[in-house]
Amino acid sequence: MVEAVDGERMAREAAELSFPRYPGTEGDVRAVAWVAERLREAGLEVRVEDFSYDLRPVWWALRGMLIGCGLAVGAAGLLAPDRPGLAALLLLALAPGAVFLAWAPWLERLYRRAGPTATANVVGRRAAAGPPRLTLLLLAHHDSKSQNLTFPARMGLTLAALGGTVGLAAYLAPSLSAGLPVGPTAWPRASGLAAALALLALSAIRNGNRSPGGVDNAGSVAVLLHLARRLPGELPPEVELIFLSPGAEEDHMVGAMRWLDANREDLAGRPVWAFNFDGAGAPGRLVLLERYGFGRPFSPALSRLARQVAAAMGERVRGVLMPPAMGIDAIPFAHRGIDCLTLSSGSLGPAVWAVHSAGDRPELLDPSTLARVAGLAEGMARALAGVPPHPNPLPPLGGEGVRTPEAGQRR
Repeated sequence: MVEAVDGERMAREAAELSFPRYPGTEGDVRAVAWVAERLREAGLEVRVEDFSYDLRPVWWALRGMLIGCGLAVGAAGLLAPDRPGLAALLLLALAPGAVFLAWAPWLERLYRRAGPTATANVVGRRAAAGPPRLTLLLLAHHDSKSQNLTFPARMGLTLAALGGTVGLAAYLAPSLSAGLPVGPTAWPRASGLAAALALLALSAIRNGNRSPGGVDNAGSVAVLLHLARRLPGELPPEVELIFLSPGAEEDHMVGAMRWLDANREDLAGRPVWAFNFDGAGAPGRLVLLERYGFGRPFSPALSRLARQVAAAMGERVRGVLMPPAMGIDAIPFAHRGIDCLTLSSGSLGPAVWAVHSAGDRPELLDPSTLARVAGLAEGMARALAGVPPHPNPLPPLGGEGVRTPEAGQRR
């Protein structure tokens, strides 16, 4: 008899973890110990891997970049009607900022130094019997943070900055081509002002330790724990299973970077597929975070598989782009060529609006949605491992038309 996907248990576990736990705080230490104990209870070999980092140089660079870009785009908007050439040069000065906000891989060098913030990654492993045929890596970060700008506000300001900059560029391109202003002069000035104000507002962002992190990310950790209890008994012994709860995701994904760098050689020589859980349990449709930055895909193969499995379950999923400046633990995996797809849920509503605030409470999580996210991940894991789908209290996880991606992990 197959154990039911217990959304109520996941909701209770998420409630246990829902307390402020910004990296380096007492709450973070408590969260690390709690996750490690739950993984041990699941029968896994558990390691707590400590690390430290210094985020101050990155914050200084980020704030300076945002202020500089805000001043440049504002000046470009004012100059565009009369001096479009100079305005265009000022707009080109935004290019380094675009590279920073899109999480270019070389920026990871800024996070490698040790520093005053100490936290840990928690790793539970079911080793393969002999050389592993493939590795399935499931992860959900355990830390939380509050901000003086809520998550929706930050996203809105980011989109306003991008929209204003694109609007200004759309005015300058034909003006430069024609050699004279094209269109109303209010257009570039309004676009430049909107972008400048948004960038200056983003430069004032501050992190804090007031969020209990129910939606971000206790619900996802509960999904990870459910799968840690369930998958080892369902998948073949030649499949290696790693359950990773990184620290410092809320500080620019430092934990995921450190873990990947430390385990680079261990992951070589076989297919590696990674599922990241973030924001799971927010009521609404299942969500696949499929692209980031300016449209770079995380894993087309896993996206296709997730949609096939979801269709077999009778689920409608929504693909989402993570806009520039929005970070998630799947990004360091993408930088290293490892297929990693983030499973989430929800739509605009109280649960999403509460992220990164003191109002991110576990009561906002929906047990049935937690179960649906876990069911989708389980169906994907079974397909990748070549295990037939089984009857489930949820709609069937398998069925005709579900195809396993071609073996491979490094693009």
